[in-house]
Amino acid sequence: MIKNKFKGYKDCIEYLFRLERAGIKYDLKNIKSLLNYSGNPQKSFKSIHVAGTNGKGSVSSIINSFLIENGFKSGLYTSPHLIDFRERILVDGKFISRKFIVEFVTGLYKEIEKIKPSFFEVTTAMAFAYFKYKKADYAVIEAGLGGRLDSTNIITPRVSVITSISIDHTNFLGNTIESITKEKGGIIKEGVPAVIGNVPGISKYILKKIARDKNSGIVFSQRRNVIITKRTEKGFYFNSGTKLKNLYFPLTGDYQKNNIRTAHGVIDLIIDAEKIKPAGKIMSATFKNLKINSNFFGRFELVSTRPKIVIDVSHNPQAIENVRSNLKYYKFNKLIVIFAMMQDKDYKVSVRILERLKAKIIFTKPSYYRFAETNDLFNSLKKKSVHIIKDDLYDALLYARQNTGVNDMILVTGSFFLISDFMKLLNKTN
Repeated sequence: MIKNKFKGYKDCIEYLFRLERAGIKYDLKNIKSLLNYSGNPQKSFKSIHVAGTNGKGSVSSIINSFLIENGFKSGLYTSPHLIDFRERILVDGKFISRKFIVEFVTGLYKEIEKIKPSFFEVTTAMAFAYFKYKKADYAVIEAGLGGRLDSTNIITPRVSVITSISIDHTNFLGNTIESITKEKGGIIKEGVPAVIGNVPGISKYILKKIARDKNSGIVFSQRRNVIITKRTEKGFYFNSGTKLKNLYFPLTGDYQKNNIRTAHGVIDLIIDAEKIKPAGKIMSATFKNLKINSNFFGRFELVSTRPKIVIDVSHNPQAIENVRSNLKYYKFNKLIVIFAMMQDKDYKVSVRILERLKAKIIFTKPSYYRFAETNDLFNSLKKKSVHIIKDDLYDALLYARQNTGVNDMILVTGSFFLISDFMKLLNKTN
């Protein structure tokens, strides 16, 4: 152990974020080295592995909440975070401790400097070490990018989950549904059951073949019946299957039905494996306490009123399409959209989707270096006269507030990192 390597937690976190300069490393060499150095903590707990283009965070959070409500000590690893780095690593709904982060990075410092891993590789190793330290029974692990060579794919889970598949991260995963499906299907392990969510027909065919070759049972969860019975602007009530009635989901959005179905597919397997007696009260608490148990925020969430302000972490065209369908459940007179997106995303298609809304779009650029330039976003428009550029996010928020009345709505969408910066700004200005 290297003593006093960092001045404190803030210094340690700044060191971690500097590792982002190494970029994304899409292989398993470094994570194997880090975990060997740490004593292979990933072998100390049962895990659920969740990959997919969209819906990973929602499905992971539901499964984690279910495990907590059933009395298991449950770890949850997701990314990215909205406000605090520690959101990424939870045990029983509580953030990883600052003390553990400093001690872990300090202890691993020589190895980090030697092999030059990425930020995500170190964070993944940290999560596994923390779950071992806290003696977690289960850990729900959200994949970062792809699946086959993602750092999280070092585990042998009890269930492999693929939530959805669409075009994204083409520079790593390929530019066809077929190539992306094969990459995400790489999380399916020998003899480990797989639960598949809302995927295209060609993906079903490919995943069936992968599962057959790996002797893995495969469940297509979208056959489950989920019916929304009542809506509010903060969530909805739904029936699931034939026995579960009047459950409350604390965020809005029709697309969440797909995530609920997928999570149920996993929950059914856990119930069988752990010989849990299904109980309606437990399932009700699973969804009702989702935010508390899993720190689940930012998915088309109403965070302020008069005017209404909704934040949404949608970051690719498939997710932006969901934004359009969700708006019909909100009442407002005028809509202003604050939008920014990463330069490696398909922002041109996303802008065209947003352009179909009867809204004024403000293009902005948060501080993170990977964001697309506002001029590039603006030039993706077909009609430019209605929309504007505000390079500074504070100026974008100020303009939106000055141009909305109490019965209007501001929607902020396009990236986790945009929502992170926006919420910090909103908390300062309220």
